[in-house]
Amino acid sequence: LELGAVPTVHAENGELVYHLQRKLLAQGITGPEAHPLSRPSQVEGEAASRAIRIAETIGTPLYLVHVSTQEALDEITYARAKGQAVYGEVLAGHLLLDDSVYQHPDWQTAAGYVMSPPFRPRGHQEALWRGLQSGNLHTTATDHCCFCAEQKAAGRDDFSKIPNGTAGIEDRMALLWDEGVNTGRLSMQEFVALTSTNTAKIFNLYPRKGAIRVGADADLVLWDPQGTRTISAKTHHQQVDFNIFEGKTVRGVPSHTISQGKLVWVDGDLRAERGAGRYVERPAYPAVFEQLRKRAEHSKPAAVKR
Repeated sequence: LELGAVPTVHAENGELVYHLQRKLLAQGITGPEAHPLSRPSQVEGEAASRAIRIAETIGTPLYLVHVSTQEALDEITYARAKGQAVYGEVLAGHLLLDDSVYQHPDWQTAAGYVMSPPFRPRGHQEALWRGLQSGNLHTTATDHCCFCAEQKAAGRDDFSKIPNGTAGIEDRMALLWDEGVNTGRLSMQEFVALTSTNTAKIFNLYPRKGAIRVGADADLVLWDPQGTRTISAKTHHQQVDFNIFEGKTVRGVPSHTISQGKLVWVDGDLRAERGAGRYVERPAYPAVFEQLRKRAEHSKPAAVKR
């Protein structure tokens, strides 16, 4: 609280994961198919509940990263219904993929999907879309963390040693538009909020980020709603030899990207210069802290005079 920072929490119960990993390995299940079995949805739901209860007791806001299950979403929804300042993030992969990817007969392909939380059984994906639609999930991200096939091979004989992580930063917005806006699940305005504005507000960067207005940073994406692209590791710009969305054609792509007032992406041509990025200072104590302070002041206990 004294730091004025919003805690961001990866909600999984590590002790349970370790126990299940040892159990599966003892049963001789050593391949990528064991990864989701060692991290079932209950592991995330329990940890989400615990984090939310701790935040409630302390009186701090809470941001749950890469929510992937109905159970975790239910905990967020319940907490928000009581007025608690809890925010949820979802990844494009968890919206689109299910745990059947870990059953691929090729070990290298199956290992390419290993990340945590893992992709979930069917049913969780539609629940997450409902979370976005209802306003109980607030942002979309990628958890971009690349490992090439050679690195993934470190877990060839022990799934728990497969480096966890996939790419996705290049594909996030197009996937959300194609599967969200094009299907009627999301409006264009909701798309903007989920990919930009909400994040800027939660983490105290608004209106410098997340808005088109005088005084805001000139960081903009121009969108072509009819443009198409087929996602592939052969053509993407990410430094990794695998793409979890391989072969998917999306309609709706960025035509131009402007960073610091300069064109860095033009119709598939990447013009960004190495080293052009800059540190963006993010002030502490976003607006939600003042809200919580007032709430605590209004409901603070008083000693009984005897």
